[in-house]
Amino acid sequence: MYDVIIIGAGLSGISAGVRLSYYGRKVRILERQLYPGGLNSYYERGDRTVDVGLHALTNFVPEGVRNAPLNTFLRQMRIRRHELDLCPQTFSEIIFPQCSLRLDNDFAAFAAQVERLFPDEAAGFRRLCERIRQTDALSPTAPELSARAILNEYLSSSLLQDMLLCPVMLYGNPQAEDMDFNQFCIIFRSVIFEGFGRPRHGMKPFLDCLLKRFFDQGGELSLGVEVTRLIVRDGRIAAVVTDQGEELHTDAVLSCAGALETARLCSIPPPELASFPAGPIGFCETMFELNRRPRELGLEACVIFRNCQERFQFSPPAKDVDLSCQIICMPGNYQQCDDIADANTVRVSVLASPARWLALPSGAVYDKAKSNVVNAQIALMEAWKPGFADAIVGWEMFTPKTIERFTGRVNGVIYGSPRKLRQGASDDLSNLFICGADQGFLGIVGALMSGAAIANRHLL
Repeated sequence: MYDVIIIGAGLSGISAGVRLSYYGRKVRILERQLYPGGLNSYYERGDRTVDVGLHALTNFVPEGVRNAPLNTFLRQMRIRRHELDLCPQTFSEIIFPQCSLRLDNDFAAFAAQVERLFPDEAAGFRRLCERIRQTDALSPTAPELSARAILNEYLSSSLLQDMLLCPVMLYGNPQAEDMDFNQFCIIFRSVIFEGFGRPRHGMKPFLDCLLKRFFDQGGELSLGVEVTRLIVRDGRIAAVVTDQGEELHTDAVLSCAGALETARLCSIPPPELASFPAGPIGFCETMFELNRRPRELGLEACVIFRNCQERFQFSPPAKDVDLSCQIICMPGNYQQCDDIADANTVRVSVLASPARWLALPSGAVYDKAKSNVVNAQIALMEAWKPGFADAIVGWEMFTPKTIERFTGRVNGVIYGSPRKLRQGASDDLSNLFICGADQGFLGIVGALMSGAAIANRHLL
């Protein structure tokens, strides 16, 4: 008998497990994969550890900023900052055909750029930032509002609106075209107000640090064990059934597998969660291994949000992918990261159509579709940064089909459903709780905070 069973060893599930174990709760985490981390996991390739989803650790702030999410999380996990070996970014960029904006963890410098490039928008931008600061975006009762409509209240420049929406949507928007303003505020704060860093050697040591805390307090983690059914009786989850034939009993279940995904596990699907729409936003990401440092090709930033059209569009593409906008990541460009294993890696991510990728049969047809996208990405990068094609020594790619297969996420989406269960509690099942993307916190620190917040709110 457990106090809490957690479905999924994603970042939110692990952080919830650590928090609960500190208070003496008997906790077991069940993870279908052989590695922890969920969408921010890793895998072994030869003698090298490869990160799956790490672009940046958002919400990066100096150690002394007491109420910032990252530092709040570290206090709750009882982890000293140096244990995570975090490295700040040098700088990142938002690049449009008309102009560029630079991000370097200094919001005052970013604001000065905006005012210099868009002098007529200076007052409106300041008022918008104050609105964002004053919005209680984490409140379960905060009304859903259109981010585009609110930006239009403060800014008349469609270019500036698009440049602000671009990194925010690409790093955390689960819906097409528009975005809930609360979600916008959460990601804007984490990306624009605060900024980027990364665990120096990737996710494995980061996860190892968290899991050591969990194990030291008696927590149990079962890797390679999939939850196949949640038995529902009398408005509660009575038992958790695994593919190992176990029937586990628990006082509460906390799932970071997704709201709709969790509903589908239930013997009697809870109407509220079962009605969550599947997310429409997919990504394809290619990890290019080069024979030189990206800086030698003019790729000097840590993360580049590059939009190649005059207007920024955020919707599932009609074709397999939309190459008009890319996220380009260079792990070796973070401070003190020149010698890391990924120093010669460039990750190129583009919007993808989940429906088209999931419809492809595995095998030659699927492999051909991936090769076509990779060749198009190479041509795009070569035209922008000559020499890129000749520098490539290998590549690997994931698609929505990859994500669905390895994580069980419906549609193979990263940011979950457009609907969020902000309070984290199910109205239909009294002992079922949701954390992670479908609770509404996104990004690495957001996911970590989600698990801790739901544990604090409902289980402690």
